[in-house]
Amino acid sequence: MTPVVATLEKLDTPALPAGRGTGGGVIARKGCSKPDHDYPRAGVRRIVPIFLALAAALACVLPARSAWAKGSSGVGDPLHLEVADQADAYYYKPRVKGLRPVLMFLHGRGGNPLEDCRKWAKVGTQFGWVVCPQGPEDRGDGTRAWNNSVPAGKAIMEATLHALRDKYKGRVQLRGNVLIGFSEGAFIAMQVGLHDPVTWNRWLILAANDQYWWGDTEQLLHENRHRYKRVYLFTGENDEVAESTVRVGDELKKERIPVKIRIAPGVGHEIPGDRMVTNYRRPLLWLVSAK
Repeated sequence: MTPVVATLEKLDTPALPAGRGTGGGVIARKGCSKPDHDYPRAGVRRIVPIFLALAAALACVLPARSAWAKGSSGVGDPLHLEVADQADAYYYKPRVKGLRPVLMFLHGRGGNPLEDCRKWAKVGTQFGWVVCPQGPEDRGDGTRAWNNSVPAGKAIMEATLHALRDKYKGRVQLRGNVLIGFSEGAFIAMQVGLHDPVTWNRWLILAANDQYWWGDTEQLLHENRHRYKRVYLFTGENDEVAESTVRVGDELKKERIPVKIRIAPGVGHEIPGDRMVTNYRRPLLWLVSAK
């Protein structure tokens, strides 16, 4: 069966608004016959209008810059998506209209999907829908797990994707989407992505482990090598699975599947919330730009 993969539009990163500045000076008068004590009065008359003009300009510029900063860093709370027979998923709309890919994040064991979704919205909404389903196990206080169940994970992912599509119709892409998984979520992502390269043909795997693949993995990678568009592997150098991540990359390279591997200095088994744009913007841009 020949897969149909939607073509992604080229996305432009919004440029920062340019600042404005004003300046001025007082021209000294020469040959004036008035006494010296009159000069300061003339200077005040000239400086006051300039000062007022500067104050007005700053009043316009500073609120604009402040609003831009708030819009870029404060993402607010995620929206709730009702998913049939499953826990609600969390999501954020893309910043641009039209048909957009889904960036689905699968949390780690004991992760908080709501908080994780808020972090990924900082970097992901410029590319598409940021969607965060919840694993089947409720661990309390908003934390969830996947129970290492690939069938349950796959069912939740499919139900979530179709619930979003039913709600927003033609704005949600059903093929050629981005799958992001961390830790236990990486295990689910690597299994589901391996077996469904039509829906999920671009992966960002955080803390990938070669032990998450077994059995017919080599055969599937070979048979679908032209369907997997791009894979990005990101693991902290202090994570115990760093060497395993490199081996996952080697498996992909054997089949000439486009892959990039980054072992990040100073990072452990974590997703640093204060470095989302720094760490993940370029990987996501590379993934969605594949034709």
